[in-house]
Amino acid sequence: MKNLNIKNIFLTGLFVLIPIVVTVWVVKTLLSVVNNLILPYLEEAGVPTPHIPGLGIIVTLTIIFILGLLAQNYFGKKFLGYLESLIVKIPVAGSIYNATKQTMETLFSKKENFSKVVLVRFPHKDTFALGFIANELKICEENYYIVFIPAAINPTSGFAIMVKREDIIITDLTVEEAMRTIVSGGLVIKKHIKLLKDNQTPAGEVSANGEK
Repeated sequence: MKNLNIKNIFLTGLFVLIPIVVTVWVVKTLLSVVNNLILPYLEEAGVPTPHIPGLGIIVTLTIIFILGLLAQNYFGKKFLGYLESLIVKIPVAGSIYNATKQTMETLFSKKENFSKVVLVRFPHKDTFALGFIANELKICEENYYIVFIPAAINPTSGFAIMVKREDIIITDLTVEEAMRTIVSGGLVIKKHIKLLKDNQTPAGEVSANGEK
C-alpha cells in the first residue's frame, strides 16, 4: 500500500468543504433575511403570528406577489401612487425611498448597466482596478462613465467613481468572471484578458502575470 500524502489529502478535503460551507452559509443567511423581512413588523403591529419555521418566507413572498398584482392593476396603481406620494413627503424617509426606488429601477431596467467589465486607473495612475459601468453622464460637455469598483472579498461595498470615457478600458471579461476574481481576492482569475476598443474590436491582451 502506497504511503498516503496527508497534506494533499487534507488540502483536497479543504477545497471540497469550503465551497459547500460558504454556499450553505449564504443560502441560510438569505433565507433568514427573507424570513425576518415582514414578520417582525406584523408582530409590532399586534398581528398574531404563530412561530412556524418558514412562515416569514411564505408571508414575504405572498406580499410581494400581491403588490405585483396591484402594481399591474389600474386601481392598484392609483392606490400605490397615493401611498408613494405620502411617503415622499416625510422628511428623510422620502429621500431614502426615492433613492431606493431609483436604484431598483436602474438594476432591473433593460439598460446594460453593470454588464460591462472595465479597467480603470485606481486608486492612483500606476495601478488598475476591475470595475463595472453603472451609468454615463456629461460634465462640461465631456463624456464620463460612473464606474462601480467593488471591494475584494465583500463586493457589496466599494467605490463609485466618475471616469472620462477615453480613460476607460473595456475588457472581454464577463460579469461572472470578474465577480469570481473579486470575491476570491484575486486567487481566481482569467489567465488572459482581452482589451476591447469600441466595445467590440480587440485592442490588446493582458495575461495574469501582467504581460501585454
